[in-house]
Amino acid sequence: MGLKYLRFERFPKQFLFIFLVIIYYIIGFCLINKTSITSDESAYIGAAYAYTQGLGLNQEHPLFFKLINSLIISVFFPDYNLEVPTINIISGEESIEARLAAFNLGYNLLMENAKNFHQLLFSLRLPYLIFNSFIFVWFYLYTFIFKKIPSQISLVFAILYTFSPSFYSHSFLIAFDVSVSIYALLSVLTLIIIYDTVINSNNLLAFHFLVFTICLFIALNAKFSNLILLPITLGTYIFIAIFLFKKKKTQRLIQFSLFGVFSLLIQALLISLMYRWAFGNLPNQSLIDNLWAYIDGIKMNLSTAGGIREPFWNGQFVSMTSLGYLTKIFWFKENPGLFIVGLFLVSILIYKISFQKIVSKDYINKQTLPLIILGSAYPLIYFWLTKDSRFIIGYRYFYPIILFIYLLIASLTVILKHKWQKYVLLGVLNLYVYLGILGINQSLSYVNPLWTQEKWKLADDSTINWGQETEHGVKYLLSRNLLPKDNNNVITYQLFGVNMGFVQYLDLLSKIQDYPINIESYYAPPRFNPESEVISQLPYQYLLIDSTVKQKIYAQKETNPIAAKNWKLLINNQPIYSRNDTIFIYKLS
Repeated sequence: MGLKYLRFERFPKQFLFIFLVIIYYIIGFCLINKTSITSDESAYIGAAYAYTQGLGLNQEHPLFFKLINSLIISVFFPDYNLEVPTINIISGEESIEARLAAFNLGYNLLMENAKNFHQLLFSLRLPYLIFNSFIFVWFYLYTFIFKKIPSQISLVFAILYTFSPSFYSHSFLIAFDVSVSIYALLSVLTLIIIYDTVINSNNLLAFHFLVFTICLFIALNAKFSNLILLPITLGTYIFIAIFLFKKKKTQRLIQFSLFGVFSLLIQALLISLMYRWAFGNLPNQSLIDNLWAYIDGIKMNLSTAGGIREPFWNGQFVSMTSLGYLTKIFWFKENPGLFIVGLFLVSILIYKISFQKIVSKDYINKQTLPLIILGSAYPLIYFWLTKDSRFIIGYRYFYPIILFIYLLIASLTVILKHKWQKYVLLGVLNLYVYLGILGINQSLSYVNPLWTQEKWKLADDSTINWGQETEHGVKYLLSRNLLPKDNNNVITYQLFGVNMGFVQYLDLLSKIQDYPINIESYYAPPRFNPESEVISQLPYQYLLIDSTVKQKIYAQKETNPIAAKNWKLLINNQPIYSRNDTIFIYKLS
């Protein structure tokens, strides 16, 4: 036995790739059942149910994935019968009433049948896990079938994606941040394939356009931010058309033009049909009206683009730009193995340029420059449009850039020519896999070991606390019979603003477990107010809080005497239960 058996060439690469897909689903199924419903999920579930009645909600996001959930509800859960509120939506303006209606409708749907809750939530999350796995299908197709991408690049990229805490913790959620990143990347890559096919051959051009049309459709209907793909697509089409015109390849130009025009026009038709399905029982359902509904959604997004949200950083809630926030949190939210892989590859690249006299023209020339520009256009435009925004929601908004970084790192592996370099790469990838596996239990709240303080001190990020641990706190209380039937000064709480919070999960789980609870007595008391109530003076036996409450208390401890007293109590008392440094239960008496 020797190192020769570790060579990349001796691995059955297709088997390894398929194995990564299996690992992706194992991690996904593991986390899908362990993660409480997060903040925005109930709104998208509510919108999906509204679409089953043709009464559209949640217009500020495109419809595609919500329509998939709408179809699932119609086919597998037809017994639900809820009233969808009628909302007066003003064109182009975000309606708080409409936003709340979607949240409340989703909440009512989920609470309608406690015994069915977990099955319903699993069924609605599963399509996201499946659609976000299509990235494997695309890379397998263009690596092992059409052989357009070197297998080493695809395998390394698949490893980076599969064991990325940013993506595996989010890929199953009823949210669009992973999907918007994946289908933007696949659209750009397929556009590159089309460019290469038209310039160098004409084989399977129709198939490549079909793949591109599907990827672009899903990308444009995952989030409105992916509309930046349209100028990139048009620019690429014009460049190719000019090239074919100059080369006097008239027949190929006509063929390419027909495919290109079809790939764009079909988008408008499909979008209109989606809105007709979702808004079918509302007035004004012509093709143009439905396209205007899509445009209204864009306007709703733009109306909030100038908002300001101050994130928690270094003990205070401070205003900062997206660029400033990214540079602060990136180093603690990614698998640290990524930095080692990147540092190794960049070091090899610098060495080759400095000592082996490899010049840029060896990699950048007339053939590759258009591909480099096309491949980098999306992340650069996305970065330029968002870098100065002060509406800081969470690290998940940077996923479209992060995924392109993964591909860049994977692409750099082609510079490795020596065996020892490949052995080192294999070693650091194994480290990346190991560290990724270690982070699975953290799920959405993942923070890597480079952050040595308590997790809640990093940020009030929706990829740290999005309400995902609530069910575990309730299960702890029920499993130990700490909650009597009536809440006579037994427990008070304050958690992240999710409409499926402590009392809602208590209501659900008590019904599922036949645990005797007078739920009204738990709904009735006011929630704990960390800014005006002293914890030591509370008449309750238990206090349930999460990281957002700790952050508020910590940020005010120098200016608010009540916060100072509460902080002193928290640091001097250990919680009887905590999970992922995100949710905490304290025994007060």
